[in-house]
Amino acid sequence: MLDSLPNCYRCGNQPCECADGLTIYNSDCRDVLPLLEPGSVRVMWTDPPYGHGNHDGDLQEARVRDAVKGARRRPSEPIANDGAEDMRDVVDAALRLSVPLLMADCCCCCCCCGGGGPKPTFAWTAERMDSDGLKFFHAVVWDKSDRGNGMGWRFRRNYEFVMVAHRTNGRLAWANDKLAVPNIIRMPPPLNRVHPNEKPAELVRKFLGWMTDDSDVVLDPFLGSGTTLRACKDLGRKGIGIELEERYCEITARRLEQGVLF
Repeated sequence: MLDSLPNCYRCGNQPCECADGLTIYNSDCRDVLPLLEPGSVRVMWTDPPYGHGNHDGDLQEARVRDAVKGARRRPSEPIANDGAEDMRDVVDAALRLSVPLLMADCCCCCCCCGGGGPKPTFAWTAERMDSDGLKFFHAVVWDKSDRGNGMGWRFRRNYEFVMVAHRTNGRLAWANDKLAVPNIIRMPPPLNRVHPNEKPAELVRKFLGWMTDDSDVVLDPFLGSGTTLRACKDLGRKGIGIELEERYCEITARRLEQGVLF
């Protein structure tokens, strides 16, 4: 199956020959995940579509564009598979296909929009991550602080959940058994985004630092603008990112050419 993988977007080769071990596949994750090596991934960290159909000429698009005066933002555009049913279909498939790739002691982190939106996406995600080979572990709150005052009727969305699970009959991957961390993480979203739902690299670095060692592989089936692989580079981890839209693969490739940000 490994022979059927597409070429790495960065180096153009299969198998990937990138010296840093960070591979980008410009493809639908449902096509790539069945071809990856079983039991090879320690952590799946991903930020899938929210399922709210945002950034399609709506008020949310205008808010993201104009939230910070003078910020350099790419004009918002619709996100693939961001409708309610499409989101559930693709996330369900990504989780189902990722389970065989995960080690026995592993972590599956899925960042999703909090309580806002027309459907309880956070509740569906948590329940889905407690079935079909996964056991739900915890919901960590990303508090966006003062700069995160988002859209919302009556209640403005100022947080997102990071849903945490591991394989059934396994344990949560944790690099230091003596470490315990708060379940609320406070940091603002990126000021200048190249993707409308871009997450701060420091948020991903925190999770990967808690859960991985140097030799571990991280998987992101919804790579977006590449924050997960950027965090992997900063920490010296190997990573596999899958992204449907080529423009974001190109952005990720450029981000990976930068020096380590620490």
